[in-house]
Amino acid sequence: MTARTTTPAVLIGVDIVSADRLTRAAARGGATFARQLTTPAERDRGPGTAAFPVKESFIKAVGGRPPGFSWHDFEAASEPPPPWAGELLDEAAADLTAATGLALTEGAAYILRGACREAARLRLGGPVAGAARWGSGAGLLVSVAVVHVDRKDARCP
Repeated sequence: MTARTTTPAVLIGVDIVSADRLTRAAARGGATFARQLTTPAERDRGPGTAAFPVKESFIKAVGGRPPGFSWHDFEAASEPPPPWAGELLDEAAADLTAATGLALTEGAAYILRGACREAARLRLGGPVAGAARWGSGAGLLVSVAVVHVDRKDARCP
């Protein structure tokens, strides 16, 4: 009998950070901090203060910071995630809410680029996209990210 290897269907990452700690870092870094962390489009429509934990959850989902990593490898998209990916994200967010007591009320689809897209593509075996949910309370920012094969680009049913 030969061992069978399979590729994962999705990659999931979670991040929890102290809101005070992040607020202090953003205040120290100012506009430079925002430019390094977010793309110009995200500064208009993205997760705001939650950008750091959201992107950290994506980094965990793709397996760490690959060579060539950039915070701009992840960008909030204007369209929602596909319904099936949204359902999976809702389930993961509900589990995280149950564990932390914090509701993850905000969310967005994400475009993956650069080194992180390549790392996720290699792990999932196809073109990738992502989605995230986040929330705050009790002095924390909490996020969960799901990276999945982009079925539209992969021409899967």
